Amino acid sequence: MTRISKISAPQLFCLLLLSRGVLSVAYGAFSSSKSIQSAAIAAVLSGIISVLLSIPVLFLGSGGEKALKSGAGRVISGFYALYFFYVICVTLTLFTVLRAETSGLRISIFVLPLLILITALYGSYKGIEAIARTGSLILFAVITAFVLLCLSLISRSDVLNLAPIGSLKLSDITSDTIIMLGEQNCIPAIVFIYPHVKGKVKSTIILWILVLFACIASLSLFIASVLGNYSDSQLFPVYAWARLSSFGVLQRLDALFLAIWTAGVFARLALLFWVLATAVKYAVGKKTAKFAPVILGAVALLVAVNAAFDNNLREIILNSGLLLSTTVVCSVILPVMLIIKSRFGRRVKAQPQLK
Repeated sequence: MTRISKISAPQLFCLLLLSRGVLSVAYGAFSSSKSIQSAAIAAVLSGIISVLLSIPVLFLGSGGEKALKSGAGRVISGFYALYFFYVICVTLTLFTVLRAETSGLRISIFVLPLLILITALYGSYKGIEAIARTGSLILFAVITAFVLLCLSLISRSDVLNLAPIGSLKLSDITSDTIIMLGEQNCIPAIVFIYPHVKGKVKSTIILWILVLFACIASLSLFIASVLGNYSDSQLFPVYAWARLSSFGVLQRLDALFLAIWTAGVFARLALLFWVLATAVKYAVGKKTAKFAPVILGAVALLVAVNAAFDNNLREIILNSGLLLSTTVVCSVILPVMLIIKSRFGRRVKAQPQLK
């Protein structure tokens, strides 16, 4: 009997919060609209909708791995594998684009993504337990760094920099909500992570969603109070906010931000590669699952590096409509299909055979 690696519910919370937070800090709703304040309202809406999106996934995951091992489960696992490959491309593209915008060295645009890809692949092969332990430590470092950044910038914060609520546009709030929900790719990942978690998974997922969007709402308001209208013209408002920070003799704390954020990207990619390998294992078998992360990771790296210089490719990869539609399909439609198939199969087997 094969031993299944298990992580605790608190470790799951830390891993999901870190993995999901990496996207919002780098890109996402903080740079999707003309007013960063709209992200605060969008976070409330996204939190409510995210709870609803997680219901089918949690219901499917509570049933164990049986549904994924069936004929239909293998086909659907293949679709999940393609989805997570796309999410890996999105993550690597965001990382590469941010490095391209913040570094004048072209070599770093390829070398740094390559190094983080190699380390993430190594982390994924170590297993979910190692990823969870490392992610918890990185999350602690991230929280410490952000507390330091906030303390250094609290004197620059001014409520007068906030725009009146009535001036916020519905189109901006809608755009932010779409992007936030599209970035909820940790919800489909729960399908494959659930069997490897011990503890109260459902309550942990709800708590993660509430804490995540509370942090997004709070950070968006704080950034707006510091940067004012200047944040509206920034591609990466959080990085622009971090560049203003200094603490005593410590200057250029944006370097601390980039270092900690890079570590967060590593944990996110390691988790995504592990989930990808798990989906491929259910779809086609263990042998293919061993090589799939390396091959697909190399393809994702090429896509990300090219997207840093090709605006058209970047727009395709980071298309909010595509990201939202695929996330909704993998969070709701595919789990519901597996649930119906599983329930229908049980009823057919339960019916007495007619002679």
